[in-house]
Amino acid sequence: MDSSLTHVVSRLTAGSMRHAGRDAAARARLAVETARCTATAAADWVREAVAIKRAAAPAPAAVTARAEETATGPLATLRLLLITARCLGQIAAEGRPRPAAGAPRFGAAAAGRRFVEIDVLPEPGLSDVAIFGGHTATVRCLDPGGPEAFERAWRDEAARRSAAGGVAVVLGAGNVTALSVGDGISQIFEHGRSVVLKPHPVHAALEPVFRRALAPLIEADLLEIVPGGADVAAALVALPEVGHVHLTGGEAAFDALVWGCRGPHRAGDVPRLSKPITCELGNVTPWIIVPARYSAAELKRQADCVAASILNNTSFNCIATKCLVTCRGWDQRDAFLAAVAGRLAAAPARQAWYPGASALWEQATGTAAPADGSLPWVLRTEIDPARDGTLLDREWFVPVAAEVPLDASGIDDFCARATELCRRLPGTLAASVTLPRGLSSHDARRADLLVEHLEYGTVAVNTWSALAYATTSVPWGGFPGATLAEPGSGIGWVHDPHFLPLVHNTVLRAPLSSWMVPAWFPWHAGGERLASGVVGMYGSRARGQSSLPQLLAMLPAALGGGG
Repeated sequence: MDSSLTHVVSRLTAGSMRHAGRDAAARARLAVETARCTATAAADWVREAVAIKRAAAPAPAAVTARAEETATGPLATLRLLLITARCLGQIAAEGRPRPAAGAPRFGAAAAGRRFVEIDVLPEPGLSDVAIFGGHTATVRCLDPGGPEAFERAWRDEAARRSAAGGVAVVLGAGNVTALSVGDGISQIFEHGRSVVLKPHPVHAALEPVFRRALAPLIEADLLEIVPGGADVAAALVALPEVGHVHLTGGEAAFDALVWGCRGPHRAGDVPRLSKPITCELGNVTPWIIVPARYSAAELKRQADCVAASILNNTSFNCIATKCLVTCRGWDQRDAFLAAVAGRLAAAPARQAWYPGASALWEQATGTAAPADGSLPWVLRTEIDPARDGTLLDREWFVPVAAEVPLDASGIDDFCARATELCRRLPGTLAASVTLPRGLSSHDARRADLLVEHLEYGTVAVNTWSALAYATTSVPWGGFPGATLAEPGSGIGWVHDPHFLPLVHNTVLRAPLSSWMVPAWFPWHAGGERLASGVVGMYGSRARGQSSLPQLLAMLPAALGGGG
């Protein structure tokens, strides 16, 4: 095995050297060519992904699964490739990308730091007004000293980062099919590296599909897909030609790779891994409901958002909501929790397709898992972390969530207590906050400060933080400051096709309510049709054709979401 891996890495080393000679325009063309192949492989990709997750039947579960797998597989990959191509084209023409949402804004400040704010949504040419209507995504970068200094830093980042070169090993996660693919694309186009992609063993059946979707990168000796388990990962990382490692997974996998054992680690401990590593390691994801008076429509929409964030992908997501933070004295709390619980109760239980999930669910709930292999949805309320922190002390990769009611006398007190609770939760990847309308100027400012000061890589307002990942243009990773000894939710960023410098974090904002049902809600009647339609639109875009016919064909499904 070692000799074959050595041959693979030698070939990729040569490919990386050729890649270094490609200018930004040539790299943009390669990204578009890869997008065309991905669109062609999309149907097979979705079929294999649904089979892996044992969701071929019954019919309602299959429809939901196909919608989810289309959106989080080929659709996300196409979007990343197309945005990457646009940004590389602008680097070739102007020296750095230019987000279409507006020029950088200077002057924002929080926690004694000054920020530059860049809006990266909507993305031009991808019908984002329809897909992400009403949403904004603002990346906050540290201000190095004003507009001229930031402009220099941005141009330097675009030139320097893409010239890193060498060979990277990407160790993929098994929960979402596009994760490892996206990680590989980021390494190739954002860092100029060639990639040995080792998918999670759960995704073994997708290898032929990945090869077709990413054929231009394989043919250019920039990518090779190597199946296998932990032994293959260890052998790849040990090869001297490999200069970088990227891991998406759990903290246990990180500790095994970096330290050879579980933590904690003390000052002076020497890591086993001597190569640079970037990673994304998960989160005990909070959703904070700021207490106020919400309309019936607002309360329903936000309860639906929370429920959908638990239901998606059987909750096998690093950003599935795990800690719902409420105020005990909030007079709408009971109604809100009943709405969330009602959505969960109405959703069919899904199969425990992720390895070890049934045993983990039993450990989290203290009850036996059903004999049919399904995992019921569980929302435990009235959790006091000081008395029973079982569901909050670690990320439970199963459909189980906890509600923590805080005793608070007002908005100021609630926001302070919510911030403190989040600091104690493991992970800094992403959090969501529901913000009411109609607050007094003082309370509104305090609620805004809550959003500004939460130490997460992404903070989503009035929506699930996963939508930030879905944009594929938001730098994705844990809050800055992680180390090998304390990696938190991870080190570094993926999905930064704008090559933004000095990234601090991102704030995603969405309307508090809307008459349209979001396509990512599992009960959306047209979710599969919409996701497939967007894939068709992106495929047309990659081929240089108009996407208007697909957009018009999607309107009935968009307007008839139901629920």
